[in-house]
Amino acid sequence: MAFFPEDAVRPPTVPWTVQDAWLGAACLGIWLALAYAGIALLQVLDVNLSPGLMVSMLELALLFPVWWFTRRKYRASPQQLGLIGFKTRYLGLAATLFVPAMWLNALYQAVLSEHNLKVQPELERIVTQTASPGLFILAAVVIAPVVEEIFFRGFIFAGLKKRYTWVKAMLISSGLFALLHLRPLAVPPIFILGLVFAYLYQRSGSIWPAILIHSLVNGLAVIWIFLQHAG
Repeated sequence: MAFFPEDAVRPPTVPWTVQDAWLGAACLGIWLALAYAGIALLQVLDVNLSPGLMVSMLELALLFPVWWFTRRKYRASPQQLGLIGFKTRYLGLAATLFVPAMWLNALYQAVLSEHNLKVQPELERIVTQTASPGLFILAAVVIAPVVEEIFFRGFIFAGLKKRYTWVKAMLISSGLFALLHLRPLAVPPIFILGLVFAYLYQRSGSIWPAILIHSLVNGLAVIWIFLQHAG
């Protein structure tokens, strides 16, 4: 299987520019600063907001710069963000990429466990300690994959390709995707997943295969946490 065969479906051409993509990345930095400031304020005020509601609101807020720089500015369609159908053969490609990515992730976490370290310990606390984890699971398994794939692949990755090669755009967008989580130990596995998601979009011309794999990854992470604490 070639790295990028001639019969691959090309992603749609987008009207927004690389400058728009970088401004969107700057909005991501502002979003992170406001998110952590808001969480700190809630802690100071001793406001007990549902983790699921908080994550859902923060994730959906990422759609605002996407709307601003695509729909409002250029009247771009959902299809230009990659929200289009795809050929079923790309599910096979997704599965082929998913297995080694998960193997590397498991190996990485095993190495961390030897030193009593965890990739995202706060995720474990939220899933196991929240009174009603249903909304958080919905946010992690459905809302986050859809929003993050639209933002990082449909918007950022596609915009960066207006100036850079798709490989360079893939590396940059995956780096931004990893930095979103602001956990140094989480950067390597999330960066690898970002590469997988961007490559799936580049090959299939649709972000749906990446959304499906992203959702599967998050779902397996939640299930694994529940199994660990059930044992």
